[in-house]
Amino acid sequence: MRKILAFVCFLLFVNIVIHAQINPFLENFRVGFGGGVNFSHVMESQSYNLYEDLTGAEYKNTYSGLFQNFGHQYFVQVDYRLTDFISLTMKPGTYTYSFIRLSNIMFQDDTVEQANEVRLRYFEIPLEVRYTLDLGGMFMPYVGGGFTYAHLMGSQEATNQTFIRPKMTLGGVAGTYIDLNYLFLDFNVGYHYGLHVITSKDNRDDTGSRDSYSQSDIRLNDLKINLSVLFSLQKNGNRGRKSKCKLPQ
Repeated sequence: MRKILAFVCFLLFVNIVIHAQINPFLENFRVGFGGGVNFSHVMESQSYNLYEDLTGAEYKNTYSGLFQNFGHQYFVQVDYRLTDFISLTMKPGTYTYSFIRLSNIMFQDDTVEQANEVRLRYFEIPLEVRYTLDLGGMFMPYVGGGFTYAHLMGSQEATNQTFIRPKMTLGGVAGTYIDLNYLFLDFNVGYHYGLHVITSKDNRDDTGSRDSYSQSDIRLNDLKINLSVLFSLQKNGNRGRKSKCKLPQ
């Protein structure tokens, strides 16, 4: 009998400890999903071309403009509030980027315009630190910055072989939470800067294109616009919307 009572007391103690540890965590924890669009900003650091102009100089490549390079992303979002103002956000998911490499090759009797479309699909793990300003209403604007690690996913497009697998970026973000009690909307805009060249130097010529060309050294920056739906696992009564107090007259 004593063993049974001791076991029951132990279970009750464990239950109390677990709930004491879980409740504060759930008050700060939000999970959900989201998606958005992106626009690739290609920065060429070193041009490589198979052709030379009539003077013997290599041709310089150009790339389609920022808002012509339309891509998209889908992700799972996890938010954890460290304090009333600072939170950590992670958005793992698939991110697809598109752009076009443009070259005008001038021969003695003709000029050939060469356009090669590139589509890169990554699995990314962005991590952001956000500073949120709680205005006491449903809108909670924030600013922040973060680091992203990405891995290039497999593709049947031979062009993908001309790029290395990892990609890392740093960036800034600004947006707002919209507090709908147990449901939150998260709208934000962010710009991310590529930390390194993503071209594979050993495979830059393996484009698999009917147009012969060599991939130049490029960095991939991007502008992202996202909208997420987040669910609060447990509502914290001390946070969120604040009632306005009337001053005594």
